[in-house]
Amino acid sequence: MPIVTTSCLVLQTYRFGDTSKILRLLTREHGPVSALARGALRPKSRMSGVLEPFVEGVVTLYLKPNRDLHTLSGFDLVRSRQLLGADMARFAGASVLAELVLRLAPAERDDLLYDSLREGLDALLAAPVETAPGVAAARIWKLVGVLGFEPSLDSCLSCGRPVPSEEGARFDTMEGGIRCLRCAPAGHALDSRGLETLRELCDYRVPGQLAGPQMLILKEFIRVHIAEDIRIRSLDFLTTTDD
Repeated sequence: MPIVTTSCLVLQTYRFGDTSKILRLLTREHGPVSALARGALRPKSRMSGVLEPFVEGVVTLYLKPNRDLHTLSGFDLVRSRQLLGADMARFAGASVLAELVLRLAPAERDDLLYDSLREGLDALLAAPVETAPGVAAARIWKLVGVLGFEPSLDSCLSCGRPVPSEEGARFDTMEGGIRCLRCAPAGHALDSRGLETLRELCDYRVPGQLAGPQMLILKEFIRVHIAEDIRIRSLDFLTTTDD
């Protein structure tokens, strides 16, 4: 039973028995890991109140070969990010990032994914309340790209013609890209501002203000192209914060 120490981000926690917790972690060196933190809910435990979603730390684990649940031996806090819970948009954005990683991360080490999640959480933590929805959308699109999925936003999927932002377009969710207004009878309508906003978000830039059905496009793109119709519950919550 090897003992390993690695950086980690806490994706999810839930109670196990009266005094323990099960943690879902993304570790730097070993990818996604589930761990049992025995006694973490005891008032005198040094881990009490520390092991929460979005926390970053250095974890020591007993890795059990051919087992899905390992044992946590120690945890040193690096960053708590508790203030993400102070604003609904920031909390919802962080929850989407964590849930996407939880459901879709590869089993092996992936430094790019780890860094994208950590940077996304930090960007949300630093975001002013008024820009938090845009920061959340941009960071989720970045994570979508890291997972290997990006929409096609430069040229019309039908005629191949480059579409300037000032023309607007329609977004075809099933095909994962835009069609010019001459070719597209249906799809999410994007005026010039909405198309430019979508391009900014997918280039990981934060627009001054969201324009068009941005959150709905993001939600449907993830559902169709990444989650394969698996419901990402936190994404439903994020779209309600944009109403």
